[in-house]
Amino acid sequence: MNIEFDGSTSTANADTLRQVIEALVSRIQARDTELDLSALSRIVVTDDLPATEQQFGALPVAGDHLSRIVTDAADGKLALLFDGNKLWAILSGDGAEVARLIHHLHKECWRLHDAPTPPADTAATPLARALSPIVSAMWLEYRINRRSAWSIPADSDLLLNHLAALMQALPGGMQEEITLYYADQNLDELFAKSLGRITHLMQAVAHVQGYLDGMELPLKDVSATMQELVSQSFLSPIWLTTAQHLAAGYAIGPGELADIPLRRDVLAAFATFGLQIRESEDGSDVWVDVTPLTKPQTLH
Repeated sequence: MNIEFDGSTSTANADTLRQVIEALVSRIQARDTELDLSALSRIVVTDDLPATEQQFGALPVAGDHLSRIVTDAADGKLALLFDGNKLWAILSGDGAEVARLIHHLHKECWRLHDAPTPPADTAATPLARALSPIVSAMWLEYRINRRSAWSIPADSDLLLNHLAALMQALPGGMQEEITLYYADQNLDELFAKSLGRITHLMQAVAHVQGYLDGMELPLKDVSATMQELVSQSFLSPIWLTTAQHLAAGYAIGPGELADIPLRRDVLAAFATFGLQIRESEDGSDVWVDVTPLTKPQTLH
C-alpha cells in the first residue's frame, strides 16, 4: 500500500500511522471480501489538508473534515487524503475515538469501491432528471451505511438525533417558503429551496435506513422513542414505503428499476407539504402546483 507523509507531525509519526492504516484496511478487507480498492493509487497523510487538496486540484469544501477522496492526476486513479494532525490526535485518544476512526475509514473504503463505476444516469424525462440528485444522494448514503454497519461505534446515534431535528423543523420551514412564494410569486425560488430541504430529509432517511438494514434491526429495536416520534409525524408513511423501496432496490442493483420507486417517495415527500411536482403540459419542463393545507390570509 502506497502511503505518503507530508509535514512535521505526519512525518515524525509515519511508522505508527502507516502500521495503523495498513492494519485497519487489512481488517476491513478481510471482513468485506467483495470490497475492491484497485482505484486507490495512494494515501497521503498531511499536516495541511487544505493545501494538499489544492495541490491535487480539488475544490475547497465547507466544514471540518478528517479525510477526503480526490482524483490523482498522476495516474488517473484516486487518492485518499488524511489530516495528519487530526489522525494522530485520534490515535492518542481513547478507544471510542479509535472506534469512530475505524468506521470512518470503513466508509471511505466503500466510497473508493463505488467511485470508479458510478451508476449511469438513466433518467429520461425532465421530472426524473430533476429528482435524480435526490435519488442519487439517497443511494449513496444507503449503500455505504448498509455495507459498513458492522463497524458502527457503540456510541453512535445512527444520525437519529439529526433526523428527529429535521422532522421538527421541516414543517415550519416549508410553510415559510410557501408563505414567501405567495408574497413574491417566485416559483423557481420556491422549487429550489424546497428541493434542498427535501433532499436533506430523504438523504437522512436513507442514511438511517442503511444502518438499520445493515444491522438487520427495525427502528423500534434501536430506539422505541424514535419509532414513536416517526409514527406520529408526517414522516410515517414516507418512512415505511421508502424503507421497503431501498431494501428492494438494493437487491435489484443500480438502475431505473431501483430508482423509480424512490422518485415516487420523493414526490410523496413534496406532496406532504402541499407541493405537487409534475411535468409541464408539453412534457418539456417541471412544474410545481402549490396547494398548502393552510393558505396564509395576511402577508407581512
